[in-house]
Amino acid sequence: MNVDYPLGFAAYHILRQVAEHVSWVAGVYVMGKAATLNSDVGDVMIPNVVYNEHSGNTYWLDNAITAADVQPNLVYGSAVDTQRAVAVRGTFLQNRDYLEFYYQGHYTVVEMEAGPYLDACYEIGQPDRYPLNESVNMARINFDLGIVHYASDTPYTQARTLGARGLSYRGLDSTYAAAIALARRIMQREGALES
Repeated sequence: MNVDYPLGFAAYHILRQVAEHVSWVAGVYVMGKAATLNSDVGDVMIPNVVYNEHSGNTYWLDNAITAADVQPNLVYGSAVDTQRAVAVRGTFLQNRDYLEFYYQGHYTVVEMEAGPYLDACYEIGQPDRYPLNESVNMARINFDLGIVHYASDTPYTQARTLGARGLSYRGLDSTYAAAIALARRIMQREGALES
């Protein structure tokens, strides 16, 4: 299933509805655009920590995707893993002080969907609702989990946003490289590709 561009709670609700109507989930893979606090447009950031402003949870995960999975298909950008992401409630709140707060906390990615998806993933793997304001270990879930962000904005370092200009070819390069990495992961898990 491909879910096109759900943000915030829409991401949570869509994945929850799907999970309630299937007998098992083999994997959840999320690709989204994000603002980067220390990279450049066209880079790919792969988190292993996601703080969700909606639920207050910090999710620790073993991301199924690594920089080595993405980098072979990147022409212009760089792929960096072990990043720390924050899933925000809305981009309109991203002023300089707000971004500085997360930058000082060693967060490198500001996005809108990974946190709500992780809330839903928690509920897929557990018999109860996702917790609030907790550190949650997602390393032991019983399905594959991959989260990849491509840098579309640099509001903290260069004040460049998609509202002011497009992604350009260099930005699109990262979207294709991330999509290929996710597709390869899915096909390998299904036995359609060798590792």
